[in-house]
Amino acid sequence: MDCSRIFMLASDHRWQWEEWCDGAGIARTRIGEAKALVFDAFLAARERSADVRRHGALLLDTVYAADSIAQARAAGVIVGAPVEKAGVFPLEWQSNPFHDGHAGNSFVKVLVRYRSEWSDAMTHAQLQKLLELQAWCRAQPVTLLIEIVIMRAGEPELEFEERGRPQLLAGLIRDAYARGLVPDLWKIEGTPSRDGAATIDHAIGEHPRPRQVILGKNADPATIAAWFDASAHLPSTAGFAIGRSVFWEPCTAYLSGRCPAPEAVETMTNRYLDLTAQFVERNRRSGGDV
Repeated sequence: MDCSRIFMLASDHRWQWEEWCDGAGIARTRIGEAKALVFDAFLAARERSADVRRHGALLLDTVYAADSIAQARAAGVIVGAPVEKAGVFPLEWQSNPFHDGHAGNSFVKVLVRYRSEWSDAMTHAQLQKLLELQAWCRAQPVTLLIEIVIMRAGEPELEFEERGRPQLLAGLIRDAYARGLVPDLWKIEGTPSRDGAATIDHAIGEHPRPRQVILGKNADPATIAAWFDASAHLPSTAGFAIGRSVFWEPCTAYLSGRCPAPEAVETMTNRYLDLTAQFVERNRRSGGDV
Protein backbone atom coordinates (compact mmCIF):
# COMPACT_ATOMS: atom_id res chain seq x y z
CA MET A 1 0.00 0.00 0.00
CA ASP A 2 1.41 3.39 -1.03
CA CYS A 3 1.26 5.65 2.03
CA SER A 4 2.47 8.82 0.31
CA ARG A 5 -1.08 10.02 -0.43
CA ILE A 6 -4.32 8.60 1.01
CA PHE A 7 -7.91 9.79 0.79
CA MET A 8 -9.64 7.35 3.13
CA LEU A 9 -13.38 6.97 3.59
CA ALA A 10 -13.57 5.52 7.10
CA SER A 11 -16.63 3.46 8.04
CA ASP A 12 -15.38 1.03 10.69
CA HIS A 13 -17.66 2.43 13.40
CA ARG A 14 -19.41 -0.22 15.47
CA TRP A 15 -20.44 0.87 18.96
CA GLN A 16 -21.65 4.23 17.63
CA TRP A 17 -24.01 2.44 15.25
CA GLU A 18 -25.13 -0.03 17.91
CA GLU A 19 -25.94 2.79 20.32
CA TRP A 20 -27.83 4.73 17.65
CA CYS A 21 -29.84 1.70 16.49
CA ASP A 22 -30.82 0.77 20.04
CA GLY A 23 -31.96 4.34 20.71
CA ALA A 24 -33.87 4.59 17.42
CA GLY A 25 -35.55 1.21 17.75
CA ILE A 26 -33.85 -0.10 14.59
CA ALA A 27 -32.43 -3.61 14.41
CA ARG A 28 -28.65 -3.80 14.58
CA THR A 29 -28.76 -6.23 11.68
CA ARG A 30 -29.48 -3.24 9.43
CA ILE A 31 -26.11 -1.64 10.16
CA GLY A 32 -24.71 -3.66 7.28
CA GLU A 33 -27.06 -1.80 4.92
CA ALA A 34 -25.43 1.49 5.89
CA LYS A 35 -21.98 0.03 5.36
CA ALA A 36 -23.01 -1.17 1.90
CA LEU A 37 -24.20 2.33 0.98
CA VAL A 38 -20.84 3.76 2.05
CA PHE A 39 -19.13 1.24 -0.22
CA ASP A 40 -21.42 2.24 -3.09
CA ALA A 41 -20.55 5.89 -2.49
CA PHE A 42 -16.85 5.10 -2.61
CA LEU A 43 -17.24 3.26 -5.91
CA ALA A 44 -19.21 6.19 -7.34
CA ALA A 45 -16.51 8.63 -6.23
CA ARG A 46 -13.85 6.44 -7.79
CA GLU A 47 -15.69 6.59 -11.11
CA ARG A 48 -15.77 10.40 -11.00
CA SER A 49 -12.36 11.27 -9.60
CA ALA A 50 -8.85 10.42 -10.79
CA ASP A 51 -7.58 11.40 -7.33
CA VAL A 52 -9.81 8.79 -5.69
CA ARG A 53 -8.81 6.18 -8.25
CA ARG A 54 -5.14 6.85 -7.49
CA HIS A 55 -5.29 7.46 -3.74
CA GLY A 56 -8.70 6.39 -2.42
CA ALA A 57 -9.01 3.83 0.37
CA LEU A 58 -11.76 2.29 2.47
CA LEU A 59 -11.79 1.45 6.18
CA LEU A 60 -14.55 -1.03 7.02
CA ASP A 61 -15.19 -3.41 9.90
CA THR A 62 -15.57 -7.19 9.73
CA VAL A 63 -18.51 -7.19 12.16
CA TYR A 64 -21.06 -5.40 9.95
CA ALA A 65 -19.23 -4.91 6.64
CA ALA A 66 -17.60 -8.27 5.87
CA ASP A 67 -19.53 -8.57 2.59
CA SER A 68 -18.48 -5.06 1.54
CA ILE A 69 -14.84 -5.84 2.39
CA ALA A 70 -14.97 -8.92 0.16
CA GLN A 71 -16.48 -6.88 -2.66
CA ALA A 72 -13.85 -4.17 -2.21
CA ARG A 73 -11.05 -6.72 -2.43
CA ALA A 74 -12.59 -8.18 -5.59
CA ALA A 75 -12.81 -4.69 -7.11
CA GLY A 76 -9.15 -3.95 -6.36
CA VAL A 77 -9.96 -1.30 -3.75
CA ILE A 78 -7.42 -0.51 -1.04
CA VAL A 79 -9.34 -1.72 2.00
CA GLY A 80 -8.54 -2.33 5.65
CA ALA A 81 -10.30 -3.15 8.90
CA PRO A 82 -9.88 -2.53 12.62
CA VAL A 83 -8.44 -5.19 14.92
CA GLU A 84 -9.38 -3.61 18.26
CA LYS A 85 -12.51 -4.44 20.23
CA ALA A 86 -14.82 -1.46 19.75
CA GLY A 87 -15.26 0.98 22.64
CA VAL A 88 -13.04 -1.01 25.03
CA PHE A 89 -10.18 0.39 27.11
CA PRO A 90 -7.47 -0.73 27.69
CA LEU A 91 -6.86 -2.17 24.24
CA GLU A 92 -8.28 -5.62 23.50
CA TRP A 93 -8.31 -7.51 20.22
CA GLN A 94 -11.61 -7.93 18.42
CA SER A 95 -10.82 -11.59 17.84
CA ASN A 96 -8.24 -14.06 19.03
CA PRO A 97 -5.91 -14.30 17.25
CA PHE A 98 -6.18 -10.65 16.22
CA HIS A 99 -5.27 -11.38 12.60
CA ASP A 100 -8.32 -13.55 11.83
CA GLY A 101 -9.76 -12.38 8.51
CA HIS A 102 -7.19 -9.61 7.96
CA ALA A 103 -4.46 -11.27 5.92
CA GLY A 104 -6.14 -10.38 2.61
CA ASN A 105 -6.55 -6.69 3.44
CA SER A 106 -4.32 -3.83 2.31
CA PHE A 107 -3.91 -2.55 5.87
CA VAL A 108 -5.03 -3.02 9.44
CA LYS A 109 -6.07 -0.27 11.83
CA VAL A 110 -5.91 -0.17 15.60
CA LEU A 111 -7.25 2.57 17.88
CA VAL A 112 -5.60 3.36 21.20
CA ARG A 113 -6.41 6.01 23.79
CA TYR A 114 -3.68 7.83 25.66
CA ARG A 115 -2.88 10.28 28.44
CA SER A 116 0.67 10.95 29.57
CA GLU A 117 -0.28 10.69 33.26
CA TRP A 118 -1.61 7.14 32.97
CA SER A 119 0.36 4.47 34.79
CA ASP A 120 3.41 2.86 33.21
CA ALA A 121 1.75 -0.53 33.57
CA MET A 122 -1.27 0.60 31.58
CA THR A 123 0.73 2.20 28.77
CA HIS A 124 3.26 -0.67 28.68
CA ALA A 125 0.49 -3.25 28.23
CA GLN A 126 -0.90 -1.33 25.26
CA LEU A 127 2.57 -0.92 23.79
CA GLN A 128 3.28 -4.65 23.98
CA LYS A 129 0.06 -5.40 22.12
CA LEU A 130 0.94 -2.86 19.44
CA LEU A 131 4.43 -4.32 19.02
CA GLU A 132 2.85 -7.77 18.62
CA LEU A 133 0.56 -6.41 15.93
CA GLN A 134 3.43 -4.60 14.22
CA ALA A 135 5.44 -7.83 14.04
CA TRP A 136 2.53 -9.63 12.38
CA CYS A 137 1.97 -6.79 9.89
CA ARG A 138 5.62 -6.75 8.87
CA ALA A 139 5.63 -10.52 8.37
CA GLN A 140 2.66 -10.43 5.96
CA PRO A 141 3.41 -7.65 4.86
CA VAL A 142 0.37 -5.53 5.69
CA THR A 143 0.35 -1.76 6.25
CA LEU A 144 -0.16 -0.79 9.91
CA LEU A 145 -2.29 2.26 10.76
CA ILE A 146 -2.35 3.35 14.41
CA GLU A 147 -5.11 5.74 15.45
CA ILE A 148 -4.34 7.80 18.55
CA VAL A 149 -7.09 9.49 20.55
CA ILE A 150 -5.78 11.87 23.22
CA MET A 151 -8.39 12.27 25.94
CA ARG A 152 -9.05 15.81 27.20
CA ALA A 153 -9.00 15.90 31.00
CA GLY A 154 -10.41 19.25 32.03
CA GLU A 155 -8.07 21.47 30.04
CA PRO A 156 -9.58 24.54 28.34
CA GLU A 157 -10.83 23.26 24.98
CA LEU A 158 -9.19 25.79 22.63
CA GLU A 159 -5.83 25.58 24.39
CA PHE A 160 -6.02 21.78 24.31
CA GLU A 161 -6.92 21.70 20.60
CA GLU A 162 -4.15 24.11 19.60
CA ARG A 163 -1.32 23.20 21.99
CA GLY A 164 -2.14 20.53 24.56
CA ARG A 165 -3.10 17.68 22.26
CA PRO A 166 -0.32 18.35 19.71
CA GLN A 167 2.29 18.31 22.48
CA LEU A 168 0.91 15.09 23.95
CA LEU A 169 0.78 13.49 20.50
CA ALA A 170 4.35 14.50 19.75
CA GLY A 171 5.54 13.05 23.04
CA LEU A 172 3.70 9.78 22.44
CA ILE A 173 5.08 9.44 18.92
CA ARG A 174 8.66 10.02 20.09
CA ASP A 175 8.20 7.51 22.91
CA ALA A 176 6.78 4.94 20.46
CA TYR A 177 9.78 5.34 18.16
CA ALA A 178 12.17 4.94 21.09
CA ARG A 179 10.47 1.66 22.01
CA GLY A 180 10.53 0.29 18.46
CA LEU A 181 6.94 1.03 17.47
CA VAL A 182 7.07 2.55 13.98
CA PRO A 183 3.75 2.25 12.12
CA ASP A 184 3.32 3.08 8.46
CA LEU A 185 0.57 5.58 9.27
CA TRP A 186 -0.54 7.60 12.27
CA LYS A 187 -4.27 8.42 12.22
CA ILE A 188 -4.58 11.51 14.40
CA GLU A 189 -6.95 14.24 15.46
CA GLY A 190 -6.53 17.48 13.57
CA THR A 191 -5.66 20.87 15.03
CA PRO A 192 -6.57 24.35 13.76
CA SER A 193 -3.15 25.64 14.84
CA ARG A 194 -0.27 25.72 12.35
CA ASP A 195 2.17 25.70 15.26
CA GLY A 196 0.40 22.69 16.76
CA ALA A 197 0.37 20.88 13.42
CA ALA A 198 4.09 21.60 12.99
CA THR A 199 4.77 20.15 16.46
CA ILE A 200 3.16 16.87 15.39
CA ASP A 201 4.85 16.91 11.99
CA HIS A 202 8.31 17.36 13.52
CA ALA A 203 7.77 14.38 15.83
CA ILE A 204 6.53 12.13 13.03
CA GLY A 205 9.42 13.22 10.83
CA GLU A 206 12.01 11.99 13.33
CA HIS A 207 11.61 8.63 11.61
CA PRO A 208 11.67 8.65 7.78
CA ARG A 209 8.96 6.05 7.25
CA PRO A 210 5.65 7.00 8.90
CA ARG A 211 3.09 9.48 7.57
CA GLN A 212 -0.11 10.83 9.09
CA VAL A 213 -3.75 10.99 8.06
CA ILE A 214 -6.21 13.38 9.69
CA LEU A 215 -9.32 11.82 11.25
CA GLY A 216 -12.73 13.48 11.24
CA LYS A 217 -14.48 13.18 14.65
CA ASN A 218 -17.82 13.88 12.92
CA ALA A 219 -16.73 17.50 12.58
CA ASP A 220 -18.44 20.09 10.40
CA PRO A 221 -16.92 21.18 7.06
CA ALA A 222 -15.52 24.46 8.44
CA THR A 223 -13.64 22.66 11.22
CA ILE A 224 -12.20 20.09 8.82
CA ALA A 225 -11.15 22.90 6.46
CA ALA A 226 -9.25 24.54 9.34
CA TRP A 227 -7.45 21.26 10.06
CA PHE A 228 -6.51 20.92 6.39
CA ASP A 229 -5.30 24.53 6.32
CA ALA A 230 -3.01 23.80 9.26
CA SER A 231 -1.69 20.41 8.15
CA ALA A 232 -2.11 19.62 4.44
CA HIS A 233 1.15 21.29 3.42
CA LEU A 234 3.34 19.45 5.93
CA PRO A 235 5.76 16.72 4.82
CA SER A 236 4.25 14.01 7.03
CA THR A 237 0.62 14.61 6.01
CA ALA A 238 -0.51 11.96 3.53
CA GLY A 239 -4.20 12.84 3.53
CA PHE A 240 -7.25 12.08 5.64
CA ALA A 241 -9.34 9.25 7.09
CA ILE A 242 -12.80 10.70 7.61
CA GLY A 243 -16.12 8.92 8.07
CA ARG A 244 -19.08 10.20 10.06
CA SER A 245 -18.76 13.70 8.60
CA VAL A 246 -19.50 12.00 5.28
CA PHE A 247 -21.94 9.21 6.08
CA TRP A 248 -23.67 9.73 9.43
CA GLU A 249 -26.49 12.07 8.46
CA PRO A 250 -27.40 10.42 5.13
CA CYS A 251 -27.15 6.88 6.52
CA THR A 252 -29.22 7.58 9.64
CA ALA A 253 -31.78 9.26 7.40
CA TYR A 254 -31.86 6.19 5.18
CA LEU A 255 -32.25 3.73 8.07
CA SER A 256 -35.00 5.94 9.54
CA GLY A 257 -36.93 5.86 6.25
CA ARG A 258 -36.44 9.57 5.56
CA CYS A 259 -34.07 9.21 2.61
CA PRO A 260 -33.95 6.73 -0.28
CA ALA A 261 -30.76 4.79 -0.82
CA PRO A 262 -29.74 6.51 -4.09
CA GLU A 263 -30.03 9.95 -2.47
CA ALA A 264 -27.95 8.84 0.53
CA VAL A 265 -25.26 7.45 -1.77
CA GLU A 266 -25.17 10.64 -3.84
CA THR A 267 -24.84 12.82 -0.74
CA MET A 268 -21.96 10.72 0.59
CA THR A 269 -20.25 10.63 -2.79
CA ASN A 270 -20.33 14.41 -3.05
CA ARG A 271 -19.09 14.94 0.51
CA TYR A 272 -16.19 12.55 0.02
CA LEU A 273 -15.26 14.18 -3.28
CA ASP A 274 -15.45 17.61 -1.66
CA LEU A 275 -13.00 16.54 1.06
CA THR A 276 -10.65 15.13 -1.55
CA ALA A 277 -10.80 18.32 -3.61
CA GLN A 278 -10.22 20.47 -0.50
CA PHE A 279 -7.13 18.54 0.47
CA VAL A 280 -5.73 18.57 -3.07
CA GLU A 281 -6.28 22.33 -3.36
CA ARG A 282 -4.63 23.13 -0.03
CA ASN A 283 -1.68 20.91 -0.86
CA ARG A 284 -1.23 22.53 -4.25
CA ARG A 285 -1.35 26.03 -2.77
CA SER A 286 1.72 25.14 -0.73
CA GLY A 287 3.54 23.69 -3.72
CA GLY A 288 2.85 20.06 -2.87
CA ASP A 289 2.60 17.25 -5.39
CA VAL A 290 -0.69 15.34 -5.30
